Amino acid sequence: MTEDSEGVSQQSQPSEQSEVFGPIDAGALREIRELFAEMEPLVETASLDDPLDPQMLSVELSDGVGDASTARMDVRWSLTGNYAVHYTDDRDRNFRFDCHPKPDAPRRHFHPPPDAPSRPVEASCITVPEASLVTRAVLQRWRYAHNQDTFEGINDAENPP
Repeated sequence: MTEDSEGVSQQSQPSEQSEVFGPIDAGALREIRELFAEMEPLVETASLDDPLDPQMLSVELSDGVGDASTARMDVRWSLTGNYAVHYTDDRDRNFRFDCHPKPDAPRRHFHPPPDAPSRPVEASCITVPEASLVTRAVLQRWRYAHNQDTFEGINDAENPP
């Protein structure tokens, strides 16, 4: 067994991350899927990876921020209220709004573009806990970046955005 830079065994890391994140909330993923489809006209598809035991929702967008022509948001939501919303586009730019325990970081944090690094992270402008409110806030911040053609200021908002 080898250890990564945080001293976590690579062999045990996936199960440890799963235990920290918690089991997936399929009902929340379905609710989030409906909100994306209702609220964002650029959603092409919003699909669960497994209809019976979903672990992730993938939302395909027909446009991205700036010069990106397509984008995707992958969403995980746990029964313990942890979540991860990861944006990626065809220009290989990424950001994430997350809520989960992370050493030396706020529970609700933001991984900034263009590469959403593991460290450093920023405190997230989204501090509401409900799946529907987090989804609306993420969509509002994404729509802001899309309309401005830049990621600048994507995490700069009053809560809830």
